[in-house]
Amino acid sequence: MKTILVVDDAPMIRELLKSVLEAEGYRVLEAADGEEAIQICHNNAIDLSIIDIFLPKKGGLQVMGELIKADSSHKFIAISGGEAFNPEAIVELAKVYDVVDTFTKPIDTRRLVDVVRTALAD
Repeated sequence: MKTILVVDDAPMIRELLKSVLEAEGYRVLEAADGEEAIQICHNNAIDLSIIDIFLPKKGGLQVMGELIKADSSHKFIAISGGEAFNPEAIVELAKVYDVVDTFTKPIDTRRLVDVVRTALAD
């Protein structure tokens, strides 16, 4: 079973993504901030991380940078609500880390499932 880490400081987003992805047969772990995400990745084999760009303690881009250093094959999907910025511009920044795809909130869960399936296909 593939394991996905969902990192977002909004509990409703984490719960939504977890329920959608678990219904597709994935194991889902959750982190509410960047530091928690790093810890979970060090203690678990993660196949894909879905990371919000704006996070408490450590931002999503910083988390991606640290995880890539630890495992250059780590796959990411970047998400952003924009938080007073242009969300499209923010997710463009995430492409520096060769993300699988980017999403702005509200997230199209049907498209997300398709992207996750493709990213994790063996």
